[in-house]
Amino acid sequence: MAQLFLPVLSHFQNENPWSASTGRMRFRIIPSPAQEPETGVLTTEVWEGPWAYEFSTVEETKTFPLSQEGLDALPQWLIQWAETINARPKRTMAEDDARRTETQT
Repeated sequence: MAQLFLPVLSHFQNENPWSASTGRMRFRIIPSPAQEPETGVLTTEVWEGPWAYEFSTVEETKTFPLSQEGLDALPQWLIQWAETINARPKRTMAEDDARRTETQT
């Protein structure tokens, strides 16, 4: 099973994003605090590496509440994606480069 490290809730409450990877799965979490308490969200996107976000196709975007409950639910979703992406056959560098080129067009 994939190992994930996520910052504590206050990291996101202070409007700090987070990006990381596990195997070939890449992800980023963007907090969107709301004016009202308990209505902010953590927008989380996953994609397959090896390229950075700008050169990749996001496979899914999901939001979680900007709360401890939302932060507690997030790792399970990320681990499922990591297992899916990391189980795929490995690509050659030429295949990965072709995927990057497709994203830029």
